[in-house]
Amino acid sequence: MALNKYQKFCYDRFGRIAEEKVSEKLIENLESAHINMRGAAYLSWAWFTSILVLIVSTVVFLSLVFIIFPILLDIQLNNFFTVFFLFLPVLLSLATYGICLVLPSSQAKARARKIDLNLPYALNFISAMSSAGITPTEIFKSLSKQDIYGEIKEEASWIYRDVAVLGTDIITALRANIRRTPSHKFKEFLQGTVVTVTSGGSLKSYFMAKANQYMQENRTAQKQLIESLGIMAESYVTAAVAGILLIIIILPLLMIISNAPIAQLNFMYVFVFVVVPLIHVGFAVVLSSMSQKV
Repeated sequence: MALNKYQKFCYDRFGRIAEEKVSEKLIENLESAHINMRGAAYLSWAWFTSILVLIVSTVVFLSLVFIIFPILLDIQLNNFFTVFFLFLPVLLSLATYGICLVLPSSQAKARARKIDLNLPYALNFISAMSSAGITPTEIFKSLSKQDIYGEIKEEASWIYRDVAVLGTDIITALRANIRRTPSHKFKEFLQGTVVTVTSGGSLKSYFMAKANQYMQENRTAQKQLIESLGIMAESYVTAAVAGILLIIIILPLLMIISNAPIAQLNFMYVFVFVVVPLIHVGFAVVLSSMSQKV
């Protein structure tokens, strides 16, 4: 994929240095995340973006400290806040650079989860195609057109691209995808495919065996998820519903009985408007993370 104007500008400024500094790990993460940029171009983009954030944030915070706060708003900052605002652009720039470096790895892990989710169903498709006597190249070509399998479609597209566009054989294409795929399960499946083909084994039997294996693992994972959701539901009712109602009812009564100052009831505002929402948000985050694993 061609670089946009901003990425070309970044590469023109830092490309020569980035070619020497780019790491193999970054290149592997870019390939696994299917980010269509060369390692040096991506590193140049990360450097220039971080510098740009440093410059813009420095101008903004200097304006706040020396113009907006003291002159327009008549607010005098003490030494601590002055130093904090002046140091904040550096923190923002470092955070931007860190996010840029972590982004390919994060996207690769997200792709790995999506591949693992669809792999049992994609293997049923591969097994059915193999049973009909279709060659591996045609199987991956057909799989690359199936949107229902999500990221596995993208993996199949890269395998077929290596064969049809780059002119490699199917074994070389599979080995190349073993190196760049982020999913350990899909990597294991492709390695088994290569071994089966090179040893003269039956692909039909191998595909059917792997499809049954992954479907069984998927059923087990789904069963564990349902059990975990049941436990979470009981915990939610106990902690986020019954427990909260009990506290809201009991605490004010205890304060009234003990003749506590009315000001102490302000604690209830904090509990209702801060603690209770945080409890519900916490349960929502946990449930979301659980649902992404299966």
